[in-house]
Amino acid sequence: MASGKTHTGIGLVEKGVLGQVELPTRSPGPDEVLLKVDYAALSSVDCHAIDDNFYIQGFPQLVGLGASGKVVSVGSNVDSIKEGDIVAAFTQPGADRATQQYVVAPANRITKIPSGTPQAEVAGLIDNFVCGWHTISTSFGLPLPATIPPSSSLDSEATSSPVLVWGAGTGAGTYMVQALRVAGYKTIIATASSRSAPTIQSYGATHVFDYNDPEVVAKIKEAAGGKPVKYALDPVCTQTSLDRISKVVDTPGSKVALLIPIKIGSIKSLNEGGAQLLIELPADLNPFAKGVEIVTTRTFEWEANEQWKRTLLKDILPALLSSGQVKSQEVRIINKEPTLLERVKEAHRLMKNGELRGAKAVVDFNAA
Repeated sequence: MASGKTHTGIGLVEKGVLGQVELPTRSPGPDEVLLKVDYAALSSVDCHAIDDNFYIQGFPQLVGLGASGKVVSVGSNVDSIKEGDIVAAFTQPGADRATQQYVVAPANRITKIPSGTPQAEVAGLIDNFVCGWHTISTSFGLPLPATIPPSSSLDSEATSSPVLVWGAGTGAGTYMVQALRVAGYKTIIATASSRSAPTIQSYGATHVFDYNDPEVVAKIKEAAGGKPVKYALDPVCTQTSLDRISKVVDTPGSKVALLIPIKIGSIKSLNEGGAQLLIELPADLNPFAKGVEIVTTRTFEWEANEQWKRTLLKDILPALLSSGQVKSQEVRIINKEPTLLERVKEAHRLMKNGELRGAKAVVDFNAA
């Protein structure tokens, strides 16, 4: 419902062009929450939208998935969140994306930020946390605790299965490793750059290997202790990563989860038409053995699981943050540029040029 007021947002105003737009400030519906944004985080999918016209639904299109700030008002059915609470929202495609001064989101997409936890960190992690949890539970069908602390032990056969996270220095990879550790999985194998390896190990990976190591496939198989690696996440999704993983995950009944977009060809030549961004892996480019299931993880479908829709952001994430069981990846707060538009452009520039080195770009909405 429109309030008659407007506010500023930043988004794509035409192909490849970020601009400032004035938007109507909605009042929250019965099951919604309105927050004033203090921080908004950009992700790799935003970079592809800006640079490659990927997943564009029309103009203007805002960017950013994670937002944090203070609750301004709540709908009549919302009793778990109140005015003045400091929260983060996992925004979704459409009008209510993160890079605007006020965001409306359903209450189930809101997480209360525990006292002492930096707002910018939660704005930066909320989308990747949901992605990692959703991949384990829905894409792989593996068990995760229904409460924190867990009320019972998970199936020991499942938690004994080796799980591979290729590119664990990415946002989704970082939080998948942590979710697996929280759930008690015993063999969490990750690949990362040599620079990121100590951090990934501190998150809970039992083995971390350099993905550039020519012996990485043999080392992963050795780390699995003779068991087949039947579950692998590839958030990188290049032809190189797919080829490497296919040499590890080769048992019928195994599952490989791909985070879109799948990148075919040289990424540097996307704008010149020398590469493609795809949402499905073509059969003629599939390097995996017969019987290995390829699952395209679609994080925005996480609410199809009614249990996680009710509890993941309302209960589980705040409990994990409060107990220190989930730690934020490094965030780079963008606050030196004089205008909001320039700060969003700077976040995009840092991502595009590869200058973040595993950090998440988070735009400060209150910088002078």
